[in-house]
Amino acid sequence: MSQASSSHSLLKILLVENSRTARAVLMRMLESHGYQVDAVASGTEAISAILESNYGLVIMDVFLPQMNGYEAAQNIRALGSNKANIPLIAFTSSTSERDKKICLDAGMNEYVIKSDDNQELLAVLEKYKKQQANNQQAS
Repeated sequence: MSQASSSHSLLKILLVENSRTARAVLMRMLESHGYQVDAVASGTEAISAILESNYGLVIMDVFLPQMNGYEAAQNIRALGSNKANIPLIAFTSSTSERDKKICLDAGMNEYVIKSDDNQELLAVLEKYKKQQANNQQAS
């Protein structure tokens, strides 16, 4: 296994997206870039998944049923374990600075606006992949 593919495998991603079509497209794109991806459709499902498995990062739509992304982020940050520190990426179509501030205030680490090519998302994932690989090499 090459260094590049092994570093990709370090970053297991939880994708939280309520649109079935968007979820399928994003999963395919992320998997084609070598990431391991699980997906759920709501904030409440995200919290359950985080408690049940170990993820390196969460990509979360903001506008979700049952519990929106802001509330889910706050609940994840309130978990009483190291899982509370998981990187959270808000992934939304909103370009509003107000929405960005709400996301960051709720505990999201990044705010990425959805696009046709998702290059910004891929760049953010690359940053966290390198960060996680460096952390593992240091330990």
